[in-house]
Amino acid sequence: MASVGVVIPARNAEQNIRACVESCRDQSVPPLDVVVVDNASRDRTCSEAAEGGARVLLEPQIGSYRARNRGWLSVDADIIAFTDADCQPEGNWLEEILKPFSDPTVVVVGGDIRQADTFSATQQWLVNGPLISQSRNAGHPFLPFLATANVAIRRTALEQIHGFDDAFISGGDVDICWRIQAFLHGRVEYRPSAVVNHHVGPRLREITERGRRYGAGRALIDLKWSAWPDYPKEGLRTRMRPAWLLPARLAHRILKRHPLAPPLIEAALVVNLEVGYVVGKWGSTRGGLTLIPLSGASG
Repeated sequence: MASVGVVIPARNAEQNIRACVESCRDQSVPPLDVVVVDNASRDRTCSEAAEGGARVLLEPQIGSYRARNRGWLSVDADIIAFTDADCQPEGNWLEEILKPFSDPTVVVVGGDIRQADTFSATQQWLVNGPLISQSRNAGHPFLPFLATANVAIRRTALEQIHGFDDAFISGGDVDICWRIQAFLHGRVEYRPSAVVNHHVGPRLREITERGRRYGAGRALIDLKWSAWPDYPKEGLRTRMRPAWLLPARLAHRILKRHPLAPPLIEAALVVNLEVGYVVGKWGSTRGGLTLIPLSGASG
């Protein structure tokens, strides 16, 4: 079986990082290495990670993809598995995520991302909503991709494709999966039995902040990939559909005596996605941003 190492970027993650590290170490297939890359934290992230059993590296320049690059370059394993500090993989995560790699054409594998807590309305919405849905990512109409909360990539592919594009604040997982398919012709496989439990907090702010970040990432994805053949272009009206339909949806739910939270949360998400998109697009036009060019990979 191929060797596997785990890389976890972390910034101000003292509340979650130890549990994440311990769950990564306590696997039915033990990892060769568990590396936490501290990304300029101002709390006890480093000490908590070390006490949990991780090897801790420092990446002072803020950026989760820069931290992931720092991490995988330090791991001498065939497969590099990535998760996030607010995640806890289940005990057979690595065992399940490694199985598809027995096929040499498979280069990227990702598993299910499940919302761990369901105390608030926003957390309940996340259980079946689109925000952290890995199956939705795997079914993208252009090319499949898998989020870095639960993904594993062959190290040789990371080397050939020069790792993550660290110009991205969000969306770098989309970009690297697409580059691997476009230039290495590697297969991306979704394996839902490889499960990671994701601890998104209870407040609506958790959704809106992610929305703005994801929207900014989408702006860079559009900038980088929009000239590619068959790249889908989604108009503003389509993107904002949950907001346009909100009054009708609320009226329907009032009549049916259904909870009002789901359409309100979805509308808040798409508005913040659009705000993030506009800010990301504006930022990309200011200069100083260097994206990895879309060209063939070198060995």
